Amino acid sequence: MTAPSRFLLVAPGEQTERTIGGSRRWTQGGERYRAIAEEALSPHGDVVRVDWPVDRSLDWFVDQLDERLPDADALVAVPWFMFGDLLTFGAERLDRAPRLKAIAGTFDFRLGWVDLGETGRRGIDVIDTSRTMTWTVAEFAVGITLALLRDIPAAIDVVRSGDWFPAATIGSPSVFPDLADCRVGLAGYGSINRHYRRFVAPYGCEVGVFDPLADDAVAAADSVRRYDSLVDLARESDIFVVAIPPTPTTMGVIDAHVIDALAPGSLFVLVSRMAVVEQDALWRRIRTEEIRAAIDVYDPEPPPQDAWFRKAPNVLPTPHIAGNTPFAHERCLTEACADTVRVLNGARPLHAATPRDKGIYEGAPVSVAE
Repeated sequence: MTAPSRFLLVAPGEQTERTIGGSRRWTQGGERYRAIAEEALSPHGDVVRVDWPVDRSLDWFVDQLDERLPDADALVAVPWFMFGDLLTFGAERLDRAPRLKAIAGTFDFRLGWVDLGETGRRGIDVIDTSRTMTWTVAEFAVGITLALLRDIPAAIDVVRSGDWFPAATIGSPSVFPDLADCRVGLAGYGSINRHYRRFVAPYGCEVGVFDPLADDAVAAADSVRRYDSLVDLARESDIFVVAIPPTPTTMGVIDAHVIDALAPGSLFVLVSRMAVVEQDALWRRIRTEEIRAAIDVYDPEPPPQDAWFRKAPNVLPTPHIAGNTPFAHERCLTEACADTVRVLNGARPLHAATPRDKGIYEGAPVSVAE
């Protein structure tokens, strides 16, 4: 009789901050995540939980994990579990896990902690479900674009204050063009902005993109115009959407030249990370009221309580909520569990992390053809 599969579930009992290597790190956890994972995995085998109580050290946690690895067929971690800050999965640790077939979680493609060459040689699938939340981010980006385009929050404030104004008057500063009449520029054409394009396609707006990894074939397939530089894209965009992940090669890539190429009256939407933007240049153009912006991410985060842009009339500031929501995190875990079951049933995972993913996020040169 075949022994049941054994799933090793890394699921701390609570969500909390911990000091790791002198830095504060947020650890996801709690009964909700445990219940989701056990409901998905228990019909397919035994679930063994690895806890990490707040009063226990990192060494204690690593010992608990290593002790259970020899009997594990799969390792599943709650979303955004910080393996990269804790330990590595190279040959030495993988030698302790001869049965292991899958390592699954939501790692934001920060995969420096795992040797993908070694896992590949051993037939272990590494699963990263980060992209399962990208349509949530894209949906938010479209929503905030429309709010910015029509200045909806300001109109709501007018009504709540007991006031009124003729918003339908032609030429009113509160009435902007329809989305269909705007040129949308997508800075970065990864998973988030590809969903954004899909969501706005029914509006009929012209869409341009810049991404070194998006070639003419990709542009033709998606009916978008490909630009040769971010400056060219910004110059011809009424709405400029930044969804570029922070990597060693993208830090500050939306620099002053790009930002200054935006025409007066342009809209700037940022939903990835402020690290890819030259923040001072962005604030300069916003403060002079040359452009309007919807900003969901900052540096530092959270920004100071008295930061001027919190109340600037031409800024829609939101508190990093484009994808940072409980339902999106829960979906990430559900998909990680489902992919793990696929692997143990002999199927290919839907969300395999590849050396190409790792290379992109580590700043290694990656060709379009790869």
